[in-house]
Amino acid sequence: MGFLTHQVRRGVTLAAAAALSVAPFAVSDAHAAESASASDPTQFELPQRWNSDYEPGTACSTPGENGTYLTAKKRWFKQTDASSVANDTAEAVPVSTKVKQSRTQTLQVSAKVAGQGDLAKIMTQTFGFTYVNEVHWSLKQVVGPYTLPAGKEGRLAWGFIILDADAQNVHCAPNLSWQATGRPYHVSAPESRYAELQIDNPEYEDLSY
Repeated sequence: MGFLTHQVRRGVTLAAAAALSVAPFAVSDAHAAESASASDPTQFELPQRWNSDYEPGTACSTPGENGTYLTAKKRWFKQTDASSVANDTAEAVPVSTKVKQSRTQTLQVSAKVAGQGDLAKIMTQTFGFTYVNEVHWSLKQVVGPYTLPAGKEGRLAWGFIILDADAQNVHCAPNLSWQATGRPYHVSAPESRYAELQIDNPEYEDLSY
């Protein structure tokens, strides 16, 4: 899966892509450790449920069957690292860097619940995206390349795409309706690695093309 978007946020142009490859040219590499991006995340469109299976109060067909009803709340970029880049030439150049510290993002659950090990599979079946129990950035893995315009500075930022969801375990009652079991809880599941080029852009720039 790969895509390219352009937008302006707080004086920064974001040129983002999920597909990563090796860059033929890299500009300056000033590594920054854990960022504060999680407090101001880049958010993405929420996945939609394929159906209303397991929704409390709806009909079921097999008494005693168990399930989990999920509601997507936020899909966002959790930035873990960044590397400064600059282009003082008159031409656009490709920029890249290599990961200097391996990172692992695991599925997080707010409470100990039955069937916790199956939550990534349940989220995949519910929303159609692929969710996993953990995903990694490996040491020396390449971030980029991305095109940095002439005379611009910015950062290569990388981390993970996360889906936050509310969850409720349910069971099929004798009256053939899904009934809640236990308290609601929260799940944060990694979807994939993610990287983007953040270009410093203090003045207005038309990116409507």
